[in-house]
Amino acid sequence: MPSTSIPALPNTPSWSSMTVLFLAFSCCKILLMPSYRSTDFDVHRNWLAITRHLPIKEWYHDDVNGTTVHTLDYPPSFAYWEYLLSNNPVTQYLIHDAELLDERCLQLLPDSDNTPSEACVIFHRSTVICSDMVLWWGAWVMATSSSTPSQVLFLGQFPASFLLTVFHPGLLWLDHVHFQYNGMLFGIFLASLGYLMKVNNSSTTEREFHKHHWKAAVLFALLLTMKHLFLTLGPFYFVYLLRRYCLEPPPSKQSSSQNTPQNSTKTIQLYPLHLITLSVYTGTTLLVPFLPFLRQMPQLLKRLFPFGRGLVHDYWAANVWALYSFVDKVSGLAHGPSLLDVPASVCALLLLLSLLPGLYFGAWKAAEEHDNMKLITAVVYSALCSFMLGFHVHEKAILNAIIPLLFLVCNNSKNTASLRVLCFQMTSLGLLGIFPLLFRPAELALKLVSYAAYMALCYHVLLERMDMSRQRLVVELLPLVAVVVGLVMLLEFVPIRFYGKLEFLPLLCTSVGCAVGLILCWIRLSLWMVGVIIG
Repeated sequence: MPSTSIPALPNTPSWSSMTVLFLAFSCCKILLMPSYRSTDFDVHRNWLAITRHLPIKEWYHDDVNGTTVHTLDYPPSFAYWEYLLSNNPVTQYLIHDAELLDERCLQLLPDSDNTPSEACVIFHRSTVICSDMVLWWGAWVMATSSSTPSQVLFLGQFPASFLLTVFHPGLLWLDHVHFQYNGMLFGIFLASLGYLMKVNNSSTTEREFHKHHWKAAVLFALLLTMKHLFLTLGPFYFVYLLRRYCLEPPPSKQSSSQNTPQNSTKTIQLYPLHLITLSVYTGTTLLVPFLPFLRQMPQLLKRLFPFGRGLVHDYWAANVWALYSFVDKVSGLAHGPSLLDVPASVCALLLLLSLLPGLYFGAWKAAEEHDNMKLITAVVYSALCSFMLGFHVHEKAILNAIIPLLFLVCNNSKNTASLRVLCFQMTSLGLLGIFPLLFRPAELALKLVSYAAYMALCYHVLLERMDMSRQRLVVELLPLVAVVVGLVMLLEFVPIRFYGKLEFLPLLCTSVGCAVGLILCWIRLSLWMVGVIIG
């Protein structure tokens, strides 16, 4: 995998084109405002109320006298984000001056009496739509950092990876129907990765070398203080930044021969000032948000890591533990011995062991060779390990792997054929695993149309013009199509009364079927990363 240089992209769209595209897609999201919303809506509404009405020392203790389960359980920076939404001039104007938003929308309410008004729903959904500007920014930073101009795949004026990210149906379903703020978090994540990749530009100056590394580290640290779901990517960032920034001189002190990937055996040397500077920036970003909560740290950690929830979520994510739980259920039905309970400590150990190959073959090698392909591969592999082996993983966590993978395969490189097929398979199965979150018939058309349209776009971008025989492509995709069609029919078109006492069967088949496919993708990505699969 050769190193990539990253000059400015040609045919960069104008700001007006970008704005029109954003506003047009935002209008589509506005049309979804009346659609189904999960209890996550009530969760975030209550968090707004907590940060608006309570002193900061009570944020992680309040439960409205035990009448609500929607207590704050995200890290402090996300709590500050909720505070910003509930305490700003615009919100104040909507409540007190314009009287467009009722005060009850931001009051502490018990679960038995928290039905929101129409204005409250519009207000909350509007905050998600506006926060998607962060997603678009991060996706653009990443898309314009990923490859040389001659390699980038374009759809019109825009890089294909950018469009496939901002139009991702998984984010549309989770944020603008189910109700969450994943787009904003992914924007920060992708911008961090984009700045890491910018450093590998052959024309990077010494100032850019420092600045981009600092930006990447600070953004990832900020991300951790907003959502601890990304914590398992910490080892990747540690190894990569240590090797790339702290054990290697800036461009001005490197000879031209040291900049080439062939010279990967050059002697490494610790640069203490680099290490100290990076530690100060990262440590400050990590620690400052927690300072107001030092006295309540045990309570905060208890909220962030509620290990009593059990190994799997109520709806099993399509991972290793879904298969484990399936075998356990089958053995129980057969009156045989049940499998052993898996504690969080065992999950953590298995996850750490699974990350080790990615830290060497991915993070270390990517930093040593200045290779953006290996960099993204290591990130995707680490995210997949977290999804497969993490404790109480939710189905949405698969997006942590399939979204960065788009930036690896949306180029004209000749050695990504296997990865393009892999990306198509992971995307189709990962999105299918999210289907049950939108369970009402009213959202069925949205799911099916957006899923089919997105997969058609992925096929056009990734596979249609790929240098692979049609016979091999059919062999790769035919089993996938059969599984997807079968699960969609089982999940969406067979009446639930048909299953009788086995009404859980569609969800079970979806989790287990997608788990088998995604585990095979995980194995294939691992082999590609260590060099067993080429092309």
